[in-house]
Amino acid sequence: MRSCRAALASAGVGLAIALASMPAGYADTAAPSFRRGATLVEFFEFPATVGEGAAKTYAVPAFANSRAVLRLFDFDELHRIGFDHMRVPLDVGPLMAGSEQERQQILDQLLALIAEINRHGLAVLVTLFPPSLQHELPETYLDGLDGPKFRAYSAVVERVASALAGAHSGGIALEPMNEPQSQCRVRFGADWSVYQDIMIERIRRISAQLPLFLTGGCWSNIEGLVDLDTDLLHDPHNFVSVHFYYPFLFTHQGATWSMPYLAGTIGVPYPAASGSLDATLSLTRARFKTLQMAQGADRAAAQAKAEDEIRRYFRDEQGPAQIEGWMNRVAQWQRRQQVASDQIVFTEFGAMKETIDGVQFDRTSRARWLRDASAAMERHGWGWTVYVLRDDPFGLYADRSDRLPDPDLLRALRLRAARAASRYDR
Repeated sequence: MRSCRAALASAGVGLAIALASMPAGYADTAAPSFRRGATLVEFFEFPATVGEGAAKTYAVPAFANSRAVLRLFDFDELHRIGFDHMRVPLDVGPLMAGSEQERQQILDQLLALIAEINRHGLAVLVTLFPPSLQHELPETYLDGLDGPKFRAYSAVVERVASALAGAHSGGIALEPMNEPQSQCRVRFGADWSVYQDIMIERIRRISAQLPLFLTGGCWSNIEGLVDLDTDLLHDPHNFVSVHFYYPFLFTHQGATWSMPYLAGTIGVPYPAASGSLDATLSLTRARFKTLQMAQGADRAAAQAKAEDEIRRYFRDEQGPAQIEGWMNRVAQWQRRQQVASDQIVFTEFGAMKETIDGVQFDRTSRARWLRDASAAMERHGWGWTVYVLRDDPFGLYADRSDRLPDPDLLRALRLRAARAASRYDR
């Protein structure tokens, strides 16, 4: 999942100083814990670009302004609140396209950021995002086990793994590819799981102990996870990454980058019983009247699809029972594969803010969903990483100018109250 554009850090954030100031005994510790975390998209997920269309390229530097971005976060307070890790997505496009000097600068920036976050007692999961400069899908880089794009991508994965392994910190983990393929299982040609096995094997030649995250197809969703069957699951240094955004109609209502009908869908409550079909249909119809549709989208067809999905949502009485049903599928897979509970982490889950004319509403439904989803994960002993910490439209901050997350959402996630009040507590 990607949200709005942000940029990162110039090379000299002070790697040596940050490494030297890590807490005594933090380095070379046992595998980190990934129980409760959040994703930071502000640093390396959205590289700066120049040009348009086919001429678009990465800017140099691709990631800038890290010092300013770091000042947005109070990592000591986030740790005290109850987070134990942060997930840092890294778009590897600039690593693949840049010069050797540019590659090294990016890796130095990454290590400096990790050292700074580790310094506050938080582990870091680095998730690698394939390039999307020309809107490529991740599976573009799965072009055959000896395909040129996979070879290039795999070489960058190994380069990042070597850098992380050399940091000598127990507070680092790596996920080789985010949401790798749309299909749950490829029937003709090599499936994602084969590519994953190859990359993990190569990383293990670099480091036998660097914690790694495995994932399945279907955009890393549960449908793909339950097809995952590999001996790598039994390596205690390997974790399992799962994404969860169900019911999708609720979590992605208003999403302009997804299916056309979702862009006009608004007012879907959670659970369904907390609202009304008529009210949701009324809000959605009003939005479709003024919505600027994507080029080529059929407004009438999109609205009809939205109304059908809304009626189905209420007819099925979507709510905590459906969430628990999804979790039971994971539990069944876990028993079948004999995977330890603390190896399973929902590395993405979240719901968008609902807004009309820029004003947020029905914050209660969002809080209920975060509560029910995270509680269901914790009942099974699994960890979670909310998507995202700060950036809209998924961020936990009530307003981007706030210093700390919305206290209502912290309570929903069973985290401690922040010491500093958000604007909702003033």
